[in-house]
Amino acid sequence: MAGRKVTVFALVKAKPGMEETAKQELLALVEPTRSEEGCINYDLHQSLDHVGIFRFYENWTSKELLDRHLQSAHVKQFIAKADQLLAEPPEITLWEMLP
Repeated sequence: MAGRKVTVFALVKAKPGMEETAKQELLALVEPTRSEEGCINYDLHQSLDHVGIFRFYENWTSKELLDRHLQSAHVKQFIAKADQLLAEPPEITLWEMLP
């Protein structure tokens, strides 16, 4: 997978009562991430059916730069708060677009 573009789908579920706080914390990740090397897009979505369910759709120029993102200060700050905000660990899957 080295040197290939990678797509990320991340599913995030807020604890009941923490939906708005989780939303604000997730939104805080968007701007700094979009300025990172290798970030093609980093888009946060909120479910229309379930206010506490969020999904990131991300594209990166390489797995290596995605891994660097996961070690960034803003991601680490979010992870430190995740237990109080999230109902379960985020479900993160990596994908490759087919031609």
